[in-house]
Amino acid sequence: MYSFNYQKVKTVADAAKVLAKDGDAKLLAGGQSLIAAMKLRLAHPSEVVDLGLIKDLSGIKADGKAVAIGAMTRHAEVASSAAVKKAIPALASLAGGIGDRMVRNMGTIGGSLANNDPAADYPAAALALGATVVTNKRKIGAGNSRTRPRATPSSEYSWPTSVRACASR
Repeated sequence: MYSFNYQKVKTVADAAKVLAKDGDAKLLAGGQSLIAAMKLRLAHPSEVVDLGLIKDLSGIKADGKAVAIGAMTRHAEVASSAAVKKAIPALASLAGGIGDRMVRNMGTIGGSLANNDPAADYPAAALALGATVVTNKRKIGAGNSRTRPRATPSSEYSWPTSVRACASR
């Protein structure tokens, strides 16, 4: 692993400032992809910006029509959420089957969507649900993303802050 500076930020605006200043900076959500890539020396960011203290990026909110899931919400939280189980049971089931227990307790929905790995579960689920990925700058329909696999939106200073999906059809 190469050396890097580590920063914990408390707001989305603070994270955006770091990314705007340093094009080599990377965001850390759950770390399931970034840390592995850094260990293998496939990624060598100059700054690692930890989003873990941004409270607005976590949690699940449901209304009668949709569920909004914060980007820093862990897979295990999605899997065990009564709101998700009621509105979109297939999404709760999918989240419960991601990786192993450690991955489910560390990995985040936003990290998975930002990484955009074609083998990952959430990008396909977002597409199938017609979900909207809300970033710090705009809203993107899951089928409208032109981002190539593993080219995270953070390279454009835009990254997922939440995902909103309608209840099961």
